[in-house]
Amino acid sequence: MKRRSLLTGALAGAVAAPAAVTLGASKANAAVADYPIALTDQATNSFQVFDRTGDWSAASDWSFTPGTTNGWDDPFEIRFRATTRYGTIALMTAGQPGNGRAGIVAVTGNGNRLDRGDLIWEASVASYPHCIERIPNVAAVVVAGTRDRIHVYGGANSDHSTLREVQTITDMPKPHAVLWDDVNDLLWVTGGTVIRTYRVTGANSTARLVKSGTDITFAGNGHDIQPDYTDPGKLWVTDSGRVYSLDKATRKVTIISEENYVKSYVRYTDGEAMWTLDPTPADPPWGGPTVYFSGGQSKTRPGAQIYKARIVTTRFH
Repeated sequence: MKRRSLLTGALAGAVAAPAAVTLGASKANAAVADYPIALTDQATNSFQVFDRTGDWSAASDWSFTPGTTNGWDDPFEIRFRATTRYGTIALMTAGQPGNGRAGIVAVTGNGNRLDRGDLIWEASVASYPHCIERIPNVAAVVVAGTRDRIHVYGGANSDHSTLREVQTITDMPKPHAVLWDDVNDLLWVTGGTVIRTYRVTGANSTARLVKSGTDITFAGNGHDIQPDYTDPGKLWVTDSGRVYSLDKATRKVTIISEENYVKSYVRYTDGEAMWTLDPTPADPPWGGPTVYFSGGQSKTRPGAQIYKARIVTTRFH
């Protein structure tokens, strides 16, 4: 793996990258912020939360362990969203081609050790689900299935236990990541060589996605799309060989790194970048034991195979 471009901020092959956007940059003499980080660990088949500055060799602060049956092996995604009915919820996906799962658990008031019995809702997703997002105010959930499927689930009012599939989109190539943009009321999706936006019509069981705007094309095999928590006008996108900054207004992508196999990338409110890599991309499980941070820092969970690392926040940007 060629980690140097991420760890030191080198801009190998960058195109028009502003000098301030360097993945390895850190604030001079600044203390490291402490914030919770969620991991999808494919070695233990679990979703775990640790503090940024905590002991990652100790027990996690929170976990969801669904077991290895019923499509829950190989976790791919976890994110947290705020609801009126349940408080904070965690949305997750896992699985293998032909046998995957999407699910939701209530985090608020539910303790710190959850299992499949705590699920509010789950669905079988055969299209190899890699990501999930909740659309606020319309009681809808969207799942990205990398076998050319975007699944939309609608329910009765705010009751997520009633979610059922109400739309399947089949013309988006290899969707790997979905993200709601509450600034522009758009759903961003990346997969294959495309970044696409959808607006939402209807609500509950009538919720539908409608393509909006011109597709953005890039080198391809898009993997992740995340907010820049320092700038609501930008997003971060990764594919198999690059990390990009995306300007939402101009829809322009700028290469900021040519690092290979970055599975997740995000920037915290204080400017610290966080990302995960796959050191053995040719064979599953996907991911390694280490999460990387700007300034040459890292945290390692011994024995883990971490696909994604997510900031534990309910904020969309």
